[in-house]
Amino acid sequence: MMTCDEAFNRYLELDKNERVPLRVTLHLFACPACRTGVRRLSRAERVLASPHAVSAQGAFLSASDDAAVLSAMERIRAAGLAYPATQDDEGRVSLSRWIGSGFALAFGFAIIPFSAIGEWSRLAFGASFSIPLYLLCGIAVTSWCGVFIGSNIDFFVKKFGIDQPA
Repeated sequence: MMTCDEAFNRYLELDKNERVPLRVTLHLFACPACRTGVRRLSRAERVLASPHAVSAQGAFLSASDDAAVLSAMERIRAAGLAYPATQDDEGRVSLSRWIGSGFALAFGFAIIPFSAIGEWSRLAFGASFSIPLYLLCGIAVTSWCGVFIGSNIDFFVKKFGIDQPA
């Protein structure tokens, strides 16, 4: 397994839209700190790539040079409506926990028919027990996959090169 420094350096060596190597991808899946670093780099790249306003003298202005923007941002911070700077680091779930919960979900549905609950349900309801069980299993697995992809969407966007609209 790669160390964080090796993986991050290898990631930084990549050209724009170059495919991320498998070893780096596996490390990013397993390491929330590196995923957060890649996420921040991607966000910074998008901000820097956005067009800047040009002043009357032809000099480039960033949003932080505008007094109105600075005043508005200060009022937002004072009102307590701004996100804290460490917001990206909080609430992240490591890949090993995602894999563990996925296996637990699949294993749980696999043993239900052979458990005491499964035998009682088969005796009480007959063959009509199978259809609701399979529907519940399908909905649970689909929901798990949706939450997994939704919470890690930035990684998938970077990995598969899906460009966001400007």
